[in-house]
Amino acid sequence: MRRYHFLLAALLYSTVLLSQPDSSPYAGTLRSFSTWYAVNAPDSIYTLFNNDVKAKVSMDTWRKAFPNIKGSVGTLGSFTLDATGQGYVNYVAFGANGPLGLMLSLDSTYHIQGIFPKQNPARSSYHTNYRVHLPDGVLSGELMAPERRKGYKPPVVLIIAGSGPTDRNGNSILGLHTDCYQQLAQELNSQGIASLRYDKRWIGESMNFKGSLDSLRFEDYVGDARACIRQLRTDTNFSSVYVIGHSEGALIGAIVSHEEKVDGFVSLAGAGFPAESVLRKQLTQSGLDQAGVEKNLDSLKKGKELYISSWNNYDPAREISKLKVPVMIIQGLRDLQVDRADAEKLAAAAPKAWVVYMDSMNHVLKGVPADKRANLSTYNHPQLQLYPDLVPAIVSFIRSRKKE
Repeated sequence: MRRYHFLLAALLYSTVLLSQPDSSPYAGTLRSFSTWYAVNAPDSIYTLFNNDVKAKVSMDTWRKAFPNIKGSVGTLGSFTLDATGQGYVNYVAFGANGPLGLMLSLDSTYHIQGIFPKQNPARSSYHTNYRVHLPDGVLSGELMAPERRKGYKPPVVLIIAGSGPTDRNGNSILGLHTDCYQQLAQELNSQGIASLRYDKRWIGESMNFKGSLDSLRFEDYVGDARACIRQLRTDTNFSSVYVIGHSEGALIGAIVSHEEKVDGFVSLAGAGFPAESVLRKQLTQSGLDQAGVEKNLDSLKKGKELYISSWNNYDPAREISKLKVPVMIIQGLRDLQVDRADAEKLAAAAPKAWVVYMDSMNHVLKGVPADKRANLSTYNHPQLQLYPDLVPAIVSFIRSRKKE
């Protein structure tokens, strides 16, 4: 068996009884580790170690060990709670493309007291080239799920993409390159949750549709998502069906979650106001004066009259208020397209919803600094991983539904 060079072969214990680790500053340590791991900053990670570790492992030794660890594990997913005890709390995150992960043991001062390899028993999975046949064409996507095993049926999530020519992975021919939906699917899979993501009609491999792109209506996207849900419902390999809609996909997801039988709905960076209000706000933020805003709105309406007018017929708050299934609303507070006011509007319309704010998450679901230029730069850096708190929040929501 290949030998791995990991830090510390045994846990170090203290005598303090820890309580409610998920609501404590442990989260800050995990976020810092994830960020510095992603950008290959071993010196910064070293500052997270407690004094016992630093006494046994020098900075130079850690610098040499870090490339071996990352080479073995690869890109790291989000951390989830693994175990707690007297003087320790353990979190685990798995590599996105392999069976190995890392377990971090944190002490009562929120410092790292051990890093260990962790095998993922649920990591093996199957990927299926998925097809949904419609009267006017065929949607193409990917079904990702934990390996089938006797006695276990995972939940499955339908991931609905945001606006524009966005493909199944969260990328666009207009220059957007994030891989955010692919990363979301991989991390959900590592937690035992299946997912289907698909190329929107006229995008990626979903090109063979009748008619022309100019005839596209918002209702076409709603019908496509509805067909995906119905097909997933017929698959006896899954225990339940959830919907995650991102950005414009959140409105689509809310509509189909009311029309079809689903077990829960997640609005991810979803607008709280109708399309014209959203477009008006974004044009104003671009620096245009009022006359410029109105001129551009008129141009958009004429150029995409059928789509914009049909999209504007739907009020996101009204649609989410219709839902009888459990709802979760997630909003990043460094989102340049959608902001807290949108989440508050949706939450007011769905008062029983779980509402979660991600302090430094942007619109493409990555952690960013306050600087706007740095924020926008993440739209073309697919190697950046998802905001570390995002998937654990979604997993908690789905698992809580299973307990009710």
